[in-house]
Amino acid sequence: MNKFHSRLLVAIIILIIIVFLCMGFMLGQFISSLITNGALHETPVEQTVQQVWIALFVCLAIALIIILSLIVRITTTYTKPIDAATKAVNELAKGDYRARTYEDYVSTAGLLGQSINIVARNIEEMTKSYEMQHDRLHTLIENMGSGLLFIDSKGYINISNRSINEIFKIEQKDLLGLLYYEAFAHKEIVSLVEEIFMTERKLRRQIHLSVGNEQKDFEVYGAPIIGANVEWKGVVLVFHDISELKRLEQMRKDFVANVSHELRTPITSIKGFAETLLDGAMNEREVLQEFLTIILNESDRLQVLIQDLLNLSKMENKGFSLNLSRVNVKELLENSLRVLKSKAVEKDIQLELSVSDETIEIDGDLDRLKQVFINVVNNSLSYSPNGAKVSVEASALDDIIHIEISDTGIGIEENEIPRIFERFYRVDKARSRNSGGTGLGLAIVKHIIEAHEGTVQVSSKVGEGTTFTIRLKKNI
Repeated sequence: MNKFHSRLLVAIIILIIIVFLCMGFMLGQFISSLITNGALHETPVEQTVQQVWIALFVCLAIALIIILSLIVRITTTYTKPIDAATKAVNELAKGDYRARTYEDYVSTAGLLGQSINIVARNIEEMTKSYEMQHDRLHTLIENMGSGLLFIDSKGYINISNRSINEIFKIEQKDLLGLLYYEAFAHKEIVSLVEEIFMTERKLRRQIHLSVGNEQKDFEVYGAPIIGANVEWKGVVLVFHDISELKRLEQMRKDFVANVSHELRTPITSIKGFAETLLDGAMNEREVLQEFLTIILNESDRLQVLIQDLLNLSKMENKGFSLNLSRVNVKELLENSLRVLKSKAVEKDIQLELSVSDETIEIDGDLDRLKQVFINVVNNSLSYSPNGAKVSVEASALDDIIHIEISDTGIGIEENEIPRIFERFYRVDKARSRNSGGTGLGLAIVKHIIEAHEGTVQVSSKVGEGTTFTIRLKKNI
């Protein structure tokens, strides 16, 4: 029983005492009146007593009715609203902000309930807004492409997102609550955090890290978090994975270096032989003819290289279109092999063609596809020793055409297979350069096949040979 109920009970008891005192006083007055008027001498005793009891019961009944009315009134007006308000406040304290209480615009208790309901509605709206903002922030942090870490003022990790877990192969539960120098063994990260703690300045730094069996490059942005009252909150770190950018930058550098080398070689030859002729060698007809032939060949090589570069640039920038037509696969392969027949005879290489169905046709650009198969077969011939064998097999499976070009050449190391379609990449640099290749053939092959919505795959074993598998759709 609360204090209010205790006070109410005391008030009711006092009220009952007052009522009975009043009744006693009234009864005394009544008896005095009877004595004064001589009623007791004129009526029997029994009649007098009966009248006294009747008066007493009437007064008692009136008192009870008044008391019950007061109790009902007080309970209705104060007790029930206050009980309802108490329950509502208890529910609010437990976190149930949907709890409401009785409202009455007349009584004080009702006004109290109204105020409690207003507070409850405000808290519920604020809670919903907070939860919405929290969900948005959590979703943003979890799904951002960069890794994020928050380290508090004591050095403990409080927040980490999904990207951090993926980058460092660490479960979130194993990361939160750890000191930063316990969570990361990388000295670069530890020194970066310590520098921010000491200097309280923003930092941006590129670091190279070993993560498992991988080597990755990151651009890390770190900043101190300072509150409104210059209160030190901690450090936030954002990791941007720039490994792919670094790889592309290295490819660009390699490309520029390779192009410079490939262009310099024929230009050096042309310049050298031209200078020799100008120094007097042109007077000898045999030397003149030999040197001019070399200059012509080097010029042709230079022209092929420049043309391949232009074609590859157009393909990579989607600057070329296919002239589609119905192409007979057998005729396409026969025409491609016919171009390379003399090279195969020269190296005593057996060149075989097998087509499961002579009527197989596909939608494709005849000239581009011919360029593909000439490049692939020529690659097989270049990397096969004298007396080897190169076979071309074509078959149809549902709506897909499978074409395999296999050789019994030197093969390719497994770690080099993913790179053979890169520009200027050579498995055997000396041999390919002596064969007159530009190093762009397979890169062009890949772009043409992908433009036809097809795929090209390579399997190889060192010393046994290599197989190129090309898959093309019958209808594009």
